Amino acid sequence: MNDVKRQLLKALEKASGEEPAAEDIKESPVADYGSPIAFKLAGKLKRKPQEIAAGIAAKIKPGGYIRETTAEGGYVNFTLDYGEVARHLLSKTKKPQKKSDKIILEHTSVNPTGPVHVGRIRNTVIGDSLRRILQHSGHEVETHYYVNDIGKQIAIIALGLAEDVEPDQKLKERYGRYSGRPDYQTFFAYVEANRRYESEAGFQEKVQGLIQAAESGDDGALKQITSAARRCLDGQMETFGRLGVRFDYFDYESESLRDGGVEQVMRKVRASGNYVKNELGEGLDLRGCGIEKGGGMSVLSRADGTSVYLARDLAYHLKKIKLGDRVINVLGEDHKLEFRELKTILAGVFGVEKPVDVVHFSFVSFEGVKLSTRRGEIAAVDELLDEAVAKALEEVRRRGLGDEKTAMMVGVGAVKFHIVKTTPNKQITFRWEDALDFEGETAPYVQYAHARSCRILEKSGLNLDSISDVDYEAVDREEKELTMKLLKFDETVEEAASQLRPDLIATYLVELAGAYGRFYMKCPVLDSAGGVRNRRLLLMRKLRDTVKTGLGLLGIEAPERM
Repeated sequence: MNDVKRQLLKALEKASGEEPAAEDIKESPVADYGSPIAFKLAGKLKRKPQEIAAGIAAKIKPGGYIRETTAEGGYVNFTLDYGEVARHLLSKTKKPQKKSDKIILEHTSVNPTGPVHVGRIRNTVIGDSLRRILQHSGHEVETHYYVNDIGKQIAIIALGLAEDVEPDQKLKERYGRYSGRPDYQTFFAYVEANRRYESEAGFQEKVQGLIQAAESGDDGALKQITSAARRCLDGQMETFGRLGVRFDYFDYESESLRDGGVEQVMRKVRASGNYVKNELGEGLDLRGCGIEKGGGMSVLSRADGTSVYLARDLAYHLKKIKLGDRVINVLGEDHKLEFRELKTILAGVFGVEKPVDVVHFSFVSFEGVKLSTRRGEIAAVDELLDEAVAKALEEVRRRGLGDEKTAMMVGVGAVKFHIVKTTPNKQITFRWEDALDFEGETAPYVQYAHARSCRILEKSGLNLDSISDVDYEAVDREEKELTMKLLKFDETVEEAASQLRPDLIATYLVELAGAYGRFYMKCPVLDSAGGVRNRRLLLMRKLRDTVKTGLGLLGIEAPERM
């Protein structure tokens, strides 16, 4: 909440004798802000809201940020003194208060079966943005990447590499530029090895035998599987590096087999009142918690004794819970049931009380195309970034501003913004032309507002910290709009952090850039005189800093020239 709203709430409390809630201050169509508090008091006071609102308004006198208070239709309406608001906004830098909690944030966890494809980086972009937003809000955040380095897919790859399967030649030619990278080489081998797995019973048996050996304590078998995954991860990290994404820790699924974590989970499960063992294996009957599964239970161990992913995930979460005060996972919507199982078992069987939260995201779809890594059909992030940067380079050269470094910022920013601007639970139909568009609700549109404000400040040649002559009166309508939009930045970040929704930052930045565009057209800065010019230059500095910070929360750079 900003300081202006705080003052309005205090004024309401003093005039009404009641403590208002944050939602009792809203934007108003007839003033700057309005409050419905009179409707809340009507029942208690046995009076009409219109009478109560009129009485409250009469008691609130002008002062501070308040120029005028009126009552209409039962609402208490506030008109602000924009001179005071501007003085406050342009002279104060608020630092977020440090929170006492530590958040363990897990995101991405792309299967190490090949290069990262576009459908998977929504997890990465959301997760990395959440890290930045939560840290900006004062939380201590530790990011974890859970490497799925064991399981059928990885075993298929490991066995294929051990038997020297011939990599798919067409794919090697298709991705020639990247064919030397280990993630692409893993991909080529996987496609061919999977063909063998689907067509050769002997190969299938070998894969299953390798998995059973690894889970039975055969360290050589386990190392054979995990080595294939780690080699692929090395290549994938080059893509994450291009996206500007970092991780604090890499946790490996295989660790729960090496350190006995899975067996500890199973011992606790077997002692549970909901324990079930049948022809499917061992697990828990969670029907009393509203979770229906085939066979009447959530399977944790198969009939052959091998663990399923849920068992290993439980072992992993029991470790994460010890590391912090809150756990947040970013997961695809196809994991909703599995997460419910996980959270139910953690609370009911293991007595976990710390919050374990999730951000589910809907998938990225491609018009008329169904992609499959197993069949060799992917939309590689590397290629998307290549095309984005190439298009950006054309634009900056055409404008005569910027260079390849600027093009990198603009191109990568365009891709990330296109993915993060949509609410996580809404599906994205990916269109290359939309992602690379340089107009409308895009990163380049927002970045241009930053670059333009930088240019204005550069042309002024002034040291704004030494300015003393600032006219805070006679603020034009477009300047008021921009001032109010800038004032909302901190509370937008607070809302994005509390709701775990980075898309709120993207929406805000588009609206801010729009307000700036209208200001730019109507309110001259360098051609203004004296105190008005200085005020507008200070406003440009605030805009520049806010846009740069906001883009930074989404992991997007802000070029100074475009």
